Amino acid sequence: MMHSIQSLNYLAVLTVTVTGFMLGWLWHSPLLFAKAWMTELKITEEMMKATAGKGMSRFLLGGFFFTFVGTFGLAVLINAHRSAGWLPGAMFGAFVGVFVIGTRILNCGVWEQRSVRLLAINVGHEVVLFTLQGAILGVWR
Repeated sequence: MMHSIQSLNYLAVLTVTVTGFMLGWLWHSPLLFAKAWMTELKITEEMMKATAGKGMSRFLLGGFFFTFVGTFGLAVLINAHRSAGWLPGAMFGAFVGVFVIGTRILNCGVWEQRSVRLLAINVGHEVVLFTLQGAILGVWR
C-alpha cells in the first residue's frame, strides 16, 4: 500500500475531493433531495437558518475533510488495483459505495430506526459519489 500512496496524483485527489464535495451540495440542495432529507430528519428551515448562524464553516470544513479522506482512500485502492480507465474506476467506486459504505450506513440505519427513504437518500449519495469519483480517478492517475 505504501507504493500506492506514494505514487498518488495528489492534484487529482484534491480535485476529485472538490468534485465530490460539490456533488454532496447538489444532492442535499433543493434541486434534488433537500426537502425529503430534511423531512426525514425532522429539520425545519428555521433550524437550518439557526445552524448557519452558529458556525456553518465548521460543518463545511468537517464535510470537506471527510470527503477528502474518503477520496484519498478510494484513490489508494484504485491505484493499488490498477483500475485504469473510467469504466473500471467507476465499477470499483460503485463496488466500494455499495458493499462497503452503503452496507455500513444501512447497518447503522437499522439500529437507529431510520426510514427507508432516508437510507435511500444517504446510500444513494454515497454510491453515486464513489462511482463518480472512481470514474475520474480511473482516468486521471
